[in-house]
Amino acid sequence: MIVVGAGMQAELVQFYFGQLGGREIDAFVLDPEYLRDETFLGRPVMDFAEARRRYPPATHGLFVAIGMLATAARKRWYLAAREAGYELPSFVHRSAVVSENVAVGAGTLIKEQVCVAPFARLGDNLVLGSQCCISHHTSVGDHSFVAPAATVAGGVEIGECCFIGAGAVVRDRVRIGAGCAIGASSVIMADCAPGGLYRPARTERTRDLKG
Repeated sequence: MIVVGAGMQAELVQFYFGQLGGREIDAFVLDPEYLRDETFLGRPVMDFAEARRRYPPATHGLFVAIGMLATAARKRWYLAAREAGYELPSFVHRSAVVSENVAVGAGTLIKEQVCVAPFARLGDNLVLGSQCCISHHTSVGDHSFVAPAATVAGGVEIGECCFIGAGAVVRDRVRIGAGCAIGASSVIMADCAPGGLYRPARTERTRDLKG
């Protein structure tokens, strides 16, 4: 298979799919303007046009492994790969618990100790970070990224291209609009408008504790 990206996310994908999943990673792919190094992790780095010539869809799959917050770019790459005819494989870590009535979408990475409860609905091109929890009857839209230890309660609707930060908590029956970014440790108690940025309130020091 080939991997879109040449950073930390791509290195993680090489570990999960390559070392744990037994798939050979042949190359890494970037947009032409980001091509700087000829190799990454000992494999060649190239643009998509060259990758399609050297590693065509008839023989290779493709996984999109770019930045956590770059959900729109992840969507663009996923759709381009699907249009080109690439298989979009998924990986579920052996320690994850995914209910047997939940289907894992294409191009998805589910990491260590993730819990996905019954009747949840997972879209395509997702990353579910270690120890996050997707509760019952919750839907996660395509191209979204849920960071480690985030907790999403039951009946939540998460739109496409959303980011849920590390340790964030989303209460039950909330709607998260498409393109939202929920900051780390945020507590979401009401619906979030599409494209919104939500961060936890900051605690300011008001006096010197020694005084």
